[in-house]
Amino acid sequence: MTNASRNAIRAALHQVLGDKYEILQWIGGGGMAEVFLARHRAHGALFAIKVLAEQLADEPEIVARFMDEARTAATLGGHPNIAPVYDVGEWGSLHYLIMPYIEGEDVKSYLERRGRLHPSEAVTIIRQVAEALVWAGERRFVHRDLKPANIRIDTSGRAIVLDFGIAKAGDAPSARTRAGETLGTPYYMSPEQIRAEPCDHRSDLYSLGVIFFELLTGMKPFTGDSYRAIEIGHCQKEPPALSTLLPDIDPELERIVNRLMEKDRERRYQSARELLDDLRHSYRMETEIRLEPVIDRPDLLEAARSGAAAENGEDYGEAEPPPAAPPRLAAPAAKRPKPRTGLYGALALVVVAGIAGVYFVSRKSENEGNSGKAAKKQETAVRELPSVVQVEGTTMFLVREGPFLFGDDSAESPNPRAEVRLPAFYMDATEVSNQQYARFVQATGHPAPPSEDFRSSPSLPVTHVKLSDARAYCAWAGKRLPSEPEWEKAARGEDGRVYPWGNQPMPNPGTLVAVDDYPERQSPYRILGLSGNVFEWVDTPFPVTEREIEDMQRALGAAVSRSWHCIKGGSFLLKDDRFFRVYMRRGWPDDLPHAAIGFRCVKDAP
Repeated sequence: MTNASRNAIRAALHQVLGDKYEILQWIGGGGMAEVFLARHRAHGALFAIKVLAEQLADEPEIVARFMDEARTAATLGGHPNIAPVYDVGEWGSLHYLIMPYIEGEDVKSYLERRGRLHPSEAVTIIRQVAEALVWAGERRFVHRDLKPANIRIDTSGRAIVLDFGIAKAGDAPSARTRAGETLGTPYYMSPEQIRAEPCDHRSDLYSLGVIFFELLTGMKPFTGDSYRAIEIGHCQKEPPALSTLLPDIDPELERIVNRLMEKDRERRYQSARELLDDLRHSYRMETEIRLEPVIDRPDLLEAARSGAAAENGEDYGEAEPPPAAPPRLAAPAAKRPKPRTGLYGALALVVVAGIAGVYFVSRKSENEGNSGKAAKKQETAVRELPSVVQVEGTTMFLVREGPFLFGDDSAESPNPRAEVRLPAFYMDATEVSNQQYARFVQATGHPAPPSEDFRSSPSLPVTHVKLSDARAYCAWAGKRLPSEPEWEKAARGEDGRVYPWGNQPMPNPGTLVAVDDYPERQSPYRILGLSGNVFEWVDTPFPVTEREIEDMQRALGAAVSRSWHCIKGGSFLLKDDRFFRVYMRRGWPDDLPHAAIGFRCVKDAP
């Protein structure tokens, strides 16, 4: 595609979306679509806008398939390893969908840069992709084009599957896929897909096996001078034995890859869940592997965040300036329901407190007058911080310096979201467990919490701790409690999501679980358990009212402290799941322990 064509599309996007997004630059594309980087005018977050290629826009069948992509991705939204679609639309011959821009590197580039991966690093990627396929499989969707270029590693080291663009419901053949037409990339296609037979989730598992093979060896199992030669390899030839290419390969790992690449789908794993179970039981990683991508075009992203395009009229490398856009089209704003606020009565387990709107004090940085050179130097220093550290035997993940969206995301909320900027800090990967707290009790003689689970269930989160108990543990460990903005940024990342894992709720198991359970619910910074399990103390005072104090004293039949602090994240022990939303909070008396309240620690970054 020529620069003139790209600029024409950009101008059309500007006309349709310019009131809300600043269209920055074309950043990639292929035969099906072109992708443009955009910045949200209100809060500055970066988005990728995918536009159907102009030569395909007059093909009703292809347009329908492209729109299916948006519907599919929206259905699959809410999983941390699947890229969500936030919006979709069309105007004349312009068909587009909008998704968050995932800063990082795709696995294809990652592999090319590394040559081949350490087995544990390969397993880390495959496990995360398999988690995404479990989610998709439960909704009866098949990707049909799984390949390294469609898997992206973000800056937190998480693998995210892109482009469920030619997915289809597994229980209904698509009328838009003509007989004999194959969709996908030949290097990674399953035999049944090459033969144009109906595909199901086991076809994706075959593709995942090919990817696994390539990650381990640095080479594809089947190559040739033509697509036909590659297809014959998939259908008729056995892949090279891993043990001949890698003499030190773990036999169990070779068995897993071979089973994924069985030509008869009945002999493969029958589900992604079965694959995950086999990986967990048959192949143990010795250490936690941290994927470290190279950020694509850091110069472009820095300019995009700084507003260079708006201020300087730059186009980040475009050969030709975009044509002047016609007057923008006005679209009515969608109204969203106003959330209910107010007091809740006594609940099970005597968790009683008023729902308050988000309360915080926002101060402008004292360093706003710093030069751009000093700011750039500071950002460089932050990028050089290690992404994971060990402190007193516990894992802590880096939460990067910078702005994020803090507060309620409802348009008519009395406490609208706002952008808050925080310095970098580290947060515990999990809530403090009974086992960790027991070491503190043994070392200091601090009173043990009055919990039946404290001695019998070491992996559960510690509960029945007052604010002073949580502070004492953090000080002993060389850490501190998080503030409410710090907790919320660690939970929601920088894209304003509703839950740590995305924008769709997940089931409440109804009971406390181990602090490292539910890895699929991790936050963008790989932190576990931030929504659910137990409420968590944060070191931000709660502006309690006389009515709330009276309600609490009435429920308990005893006096309570007039000093309250915020608790965040909700608890699996309660039926009210709305507190799993990261912007929600309750207040709680500082000196009142509870079975549904625990905590975790943070530590300032150097």
